[in-house]
Amino acid sequence: MSLIRWTPRTEQELFGRDPIFSRLFNLVDIDSFGGNSERTWCPPMDLVEEKDRLLAHVELPGIDPKSVQVSLQGDLLMIQGERKEEHEETQGKYLRREHAYGSFQRSVQLPYHVQADKVKAQYKNGIMTIVLPTAEEQVGRQILVEVEK
Repeated sequence: MSLIRWTPRTEQELFGRDPIFSRLFNLVDIDSFGGNSERTWCPPMDLVEEKDRLLAHVELPGIDPKSVQVSLQGDLLMIQGERKEEHEETQGKYLRREHAYGSFQRSVQLPYHVQADKVKAQYKNGIMTIVLPTAEEQVGRQILVEVEK
């Protein structure tokens, strides 16, 4: 059994798919109710299964790749980092601010065992691609079914 980390944002995203709730959440600025103005955020990630490997594509625009830590503990892939807020002197005030800043941590339970010593992470154009070669016993094979007469 795998654990799924619950966050309020997850629930909000589910409601956000419904057009009525989506309009409601867009009208209400949650951070304006005296809560913490630093939003929690998590970069989006795609996990793709290929023949003999898994690929994790993580969107990290504006983040220095040297400040991102990728680790693997068993079948749990963990990614942590921080997007620092850039302060620019402006003449006006923000009417809407949607960029999220702060630290993040993602963990994903992988569906297969991987070869930890062959995992590689590459960063290009704001996308980090983590290549996770699957272990030999997880690649699979076709089994011939014998029919008795």
